[in-house]
Amino acid sequence: MTRWRMQVLWAVTLTAGTGWAQTAPIVPRPKATGYSTIEQRYSYAPPDKGEIVIPLGIGGGAPTETILEEPIMCSPQARAKVTIKYDKSKNEVKFVADFHKALPYRMSHTRPDVSTPYNQFPTSVQDGKWQMWFVTRLLSFETNFYYDAATLQLIGNEAEFPGGPPPNSFPISVPTLHMVCSPIFEGEPDGDAHLEVTYRYDQILDDRGAGGTYAAFLPYNLCKPDQYGVYYVNGGLPVSKAPNFDQVLQSIWEGYGMAISSSLEPDPKPAYLNSRDNTMIGWGGAYPIGVPDGIVSDPISGLLRNRTTCGTHEAPAFPPAYFNVCGP
Repeated sequence: MTRWRMQVLWAVTLTAGTGWAQTAPIVPRPKATGYSTIEQRYSYAPPDKGEIVIPLGIGGGAPTETILEEPIMCSPQARAKVTIKYDKSKNEVKFVADFHKALPYRMSHTRPDVSTPYNQFPTSVQDGKWQMWFVTRLLSFETNFYYDAATLQLIGNEAEFPGGPPPNSFPISVPTLHMVCSPIFEGEPDGDAHLEVTYRYDQILDDRGAGGTYAAFLPYNLCKPDQYGVYYVNGGLPVSKAPNFDQVLQSIWEGYGMAISSSLEPDPKPAYLNSRDNTMIGWGGAYPIGVPDGIVSDPISGLLRNRTTCGTHEAPAFPPAYFNVCGP
């Protein structure tokens, strides 16, 4: 069981038993530094200036997401990668995505409704285009999520309450992703595509000039702490919360890494998708650890297996909970 899930269970038990919330004491593990004392250098992603190349693959995604595996993406000739060149002295991060016979052109897809009480998603995209998602910090930091003290129902994230916690609530700290999107783009009918975006090193803003979004997996109600799903902060974060590339490097050095993903988007995007992705997921990858070509990862167990089939499908939700602290 992961550390944050243990913290959730502990906090819920105290809440249910005493009527007030506490946080379990946690001894933080020592953080990696990314610096090799043997080689006398940073093993991955040198500070201040460098280049990161991330091969992209298909088949990755989270529960309830649509995993796009179209014939052009499954072809042996399909290739995709992202190159990130960063230079602190120039205050510049260049993000370049290249697709060779790999990106579906104006794809359409319809799926069941996967909306939650907190986030709306489209059931259908017609003649869609694409966005790239730069997951600058991959669960390397925590944000507070507020729950109702009486019902234990999730209320929202701390970023949505700049004036302070909502009344009659208590916080639980949850590992969080910080995502920033590119502008919408499309490639050629033959599957070739090229996207280049230049960000500021000290302030990585999304296509709307906002600070991206936070995303996390957590219970929607703490009576069912093992029954959880995704939560996105709606509307975009303020500029003051935008990530910088030093945070990206720190996430890599501490062993969390960073990630890249692509999503099929309606164009124009509805306002409810501002600064967050439609969960129809295409090419993606991670750094410094990635999944080799021809291997897929189960989104729930994390187990790896050889790819035996290729086809667009809906990833199942997290399994139902077996643990209920509020009753039978």
